[in-house]
Amino acid sequence: MTTDERLDRLTERHQALAESLQLLTADVRSLAESTKELAESTKELRQSTTELAQSAKEHDRILRGHADLIGDLARVASAHDHRIQRLEERQG
Repeated sequence: MTTDERLDRLTERHQALAESLQLLTADVRSLAESTKELAESTKELRQSTTELAQSAKEHDRILRGHADLIGDLARVASAHDHRIQRLEERQG
């Protein structure tokens, strides 16, 4: 193989490597952009999850308060029922 043939072959390899490097660089840039978008959407998801958790805690607090009020009303109704029964027994 002559020197010119070797130089031509090296030039072809160099060009092929340069093209491969350009494609790889484009892939890395695309991957970086995708990673950035994923990070942003993950951040938004975390914020939504945090807001949802806070909302769930607030609803739980409200429901517990309602359950306590219902319990109080049940005790009052029971006490009134007992009073009515005692009054009816006295009258009867």
